[in-house]
Amino acid sequence: MPVSYQYELSAAVYRRIRENFDTYLRWLSSNGFAPVDDCRNRLFSFSNLYIPRIRVENDRLHILVKKVQMWISFLPVRGTREFVEDLFSGITFVLGDRRSRVELEVEEIVDCPAPEFGIESEYLALSPIVFMVARSNRSMEYIGPDHPSYTECFKHSILTKYERIFGHPFEGDTEFSFELLSEPKRKGIFMMRFTPDESKVIGYMYKFKVSMDPLLHQIMYETGIGEKVNLGFGCIEILRREALPAGKEAPLPEKED
Repeated sequence: MPVSYQYELSAAVYRRIRENFDTYLRWLSSNGFAPVDDCRNRLFSFSNLYIPRIRVENDRLHILVKKVQMWISFLPVRGTREFVEDLFSGITFVLGDRRSRVELEVEEIVDCPAPEFGIESEYLALSPIVFMVARSNRSMEYIGPDHPSYTECFKHSILTKYERIFGHPFEGDTEFSFELLSEPKRKGIFMMRFTPDESKVIGYMYKFKVSMDPLLHQIMYETGIGEKVNLGFGCIEILRREALPAGKEAPLPEKED
């Protein structure tokens, strides 16, 4: 299949949502969210495919194993296991472009335990993390972790998402620190390849450490970080986290009506 399959994967996910829209609405409603909430706030994120063995030839990716994996995480929790099974259990994805395609069948859905966060956690990007800033001519520029505004963009992304989801600014501790733990790998991903709307998104894969309020950790972990999360960018996994004291949790506040 194409090396740049991000758009095709996101299209497959959203196609399943459109085909099961009543189930989707019931799931959102049971968690206190209206349909506009997810369109605007992106209440979930999903990763690239994890393919243990590949061969790359030019812009084509050859899968050399029988099984691949992907991660998908959701902020709403009530009924999510049943919702995911209704949406994806046993279905077939066809991913690709005009030149080549691959057919993948969902064989198994596995629950991942919900983590409890402390102040500090270390993460791994499962799909490229994307940030943009405006140039002096008002055009947009993709930036990497070496850009002077990167840390501020990172913090602003999380606080903005909180405000959009819950309808008011975050009122807790806004102290924030960001630290790279690996050399960032630049990834250029083509969108809608070989069409008049073809474009290229620039993101970065890396390991990093963040210190901030535990609630903000949870929102970032469940819903992704950065721009274009709806296209499968900015999905992350935990490498190590600071455990909370025994018996304590960091639950999400209830969403206001």
